[in-house]
Amino acid sequence: MIWFLESHSFLVAVSASFLFGILLDMLLKKLTGSEKIGYVAVTAAVVTAVFIGAYGTTLHALACILTGQVLLFAAEYDCATHTVPDYVPVLILMAGLLEVEFAPALLGLVLVPLPFVVAALMKEGSIGGGDIKLMGACGFVLGVKRGYIALMLGLFLAVLFQTAYAKKEDKGFAMAPYLALGCLLAMLPA
Repeated sequence: MIWFLESHSFLVAVSASFLFGILLDMLLKKLTGSEKIGYVAVTAAVVTAVFIGAYGTTLHALACILTGQVLLFAAEYDCATHTVPDYVPVLILMAGLLEVEFAPALLGLVLVPLPFVVAALMKEGSIGGGDIKLMGACGFVLGVKRGYIALMLGLFLAVLFQTAYAKKEDKGFAMAPYLALGCLLAMLPA
């Protein structure tokens, strides 16, 4: 891990990310009409600090940070509306283009969301199309191996949290926050 960066470069990056998070907070409140949006600014700064600490000021760190910011947006938006906007996967794909290796990226794009596609075809209403597209885009960025790790982590976290905290009468829940956390964890160095 690269924790010995010049302190002013690190602080500038984290501060800029915090300000970007404040803008995301305002945008989310406007788009969703919800005042319950919170912690995006702090979480955005933490994501930036972790990836700069892990990868330094590299192109890979930038791709991880941008993907992480979009995933934070998707998670909060899904919590408020139970939908993932169509432009979110496009933004993730664009972040992935910063350092793309086309063969693993295209395989990840197709193979990672495949379990969700099968589940959606087997039982209507089981998985939302936004979650499928989100995992496809994350598969493009992460590749097949890390994409499946992200998928499994996200599903594990969803089952764990929903089992522990969900009310019995709740039928549906926002899946993007769990998938986003799984993807963020999968982007960390092994």
